[in-house]
Amino acid sequence: MPHFHVVRLAEPEATPLETRLTTALNLPPGQPLADILGAHIERTLAVRGRPELEQRLPSAFGHAFLTDRTVFSLLDIHRQLGGDAFTDGRLDLGACVLAPMLRPAGPEHVAFVHTAYQELLAARFLADPANRDRAAELPGDAFLTEQVRAFLAGMRRSREADDCVLPAGAYVVGPAERLLIRRVGRPVRFDRHAVTVARYRRFLNALDPDGTSQWDHPDQPADVTHRPWTDRLRQPDYYDNPRYDAHLAICVNWWSAYAFAAFEGKRLPTSLEWEAAARGTDGRLFPWGDTPDTARVNCADRWVGRPVVTYQAWYQDFAGDAVRRAGATPADERPGNCSPFGILDMVGNCWEWTSTSLDDPGEAVICGGSYDNPMRAVQTSSKGIYRKRGGSNAVGFRCVQDLDTPGSEGATA
Repeated sequence: MPHFHVVRLAEPEATPLETRLTTALNLPPGQPLADILGAHIERTLAVRGRPELEQRLPSAFGHAFLTDRTVFSLLDIHRQLGGDAFTDGRLDLGACVLAPMLRPAGPEHVAFVHTAYQELLAARFLADPANRDRAAELPGDAFLTEQVRAFLAGMRRSREADDCVLPAGAYVVGPAERLLIRRVGRPVRFDRHAVTVARYRRFLNALDPDGTSQWDHPDQPADVTHRPWTDRLRQPDYYDNPRYDAHLAICVNWWSAYAFAAFEGKRLPTSLEWEAAARGTDGRLFPWGDTPDTARVNCADRWVGRPVVTYQAWYQDFAGDAVRRAGATPADERPGNCSPFGILDMVGNCWEWTSTSLDDPGEAVICGGSYDNPMRAVQTSSKGIYRKRGGSNAVGFRCVQDLDTPGSEGATA
């Protein structure tokens, strides 16, 4: 089971910073931290007659945060923002227009009174695709915190596209404790849905008598067949009965997923492509945003009927009766489980094979979690390792198509 990453199931009490600024700025209670800090920045610069400086702050301080730089000389601020950042021709903290947000940090040096200000500016910096590219090139990786990611994910924006195309570019990926910015080198079109029984049946009908095919991976072991692992299927007629046509293709090993993708003129996504397509450019925790919503996901919480917060709760509440009732459901059953690019059901329901292997070439990375994982473990960053020979009721797959190849203009499946 994946680690239980940090997800807020209920908002905590306001922090002292939030309380103080909400009162000082006369804001309605319960405002998001990003809005509170943004209002303070805007008010501070407006009162000092320098509102135009706000546009320069992300490049000056947001980029610096990504290099783990949080202390600045007054001369640094003058160089970054210009003379307009000071009044009365004085180069001291009292004359700096940002003074209400700064504190002394040594002789002639200052820092923000709370790191959240600089984290917000880092998120604003990363909201620009060109700046994400810059951040992806930083030596030793950009310094990212969960708060930077949360601010970025909370920025109001519409769906990026609905054509299932993951554009080339830099994306925030990884779990909360190890966030990274990685670049996807070329655009790919994802299947809108994971591969279904009906689609996989067409492939089964094209197999050679021994269960192999002309689309096999060159390293495929000699004893591998692409027929599903029927001994593990809960419904023996799963691949024969039309009632299951819209259900996910499961109990299919990695070699079979690879061959099926080639059969359709496609391939398996890399784990980076998969995660970027699920998260979008803002690094969200779930395909629809940062707020957990069990109504959108086939996961253990749905089968139990309440949040499953700890492993002990999962073992007690799900691993008994619920696990016998739980299972994969049709690919199109949850339209609200939709990524920013229009790709459906990327978390929960079934893990999905990727083309990525780590240390052991006999294993591959799987992504997204499944029906038997808790809500807190079916995030866009959720990954596991599964043996390529394996077949499970909880593992399916979807395909991608490179857009720089002939015939790549077709509709998504």
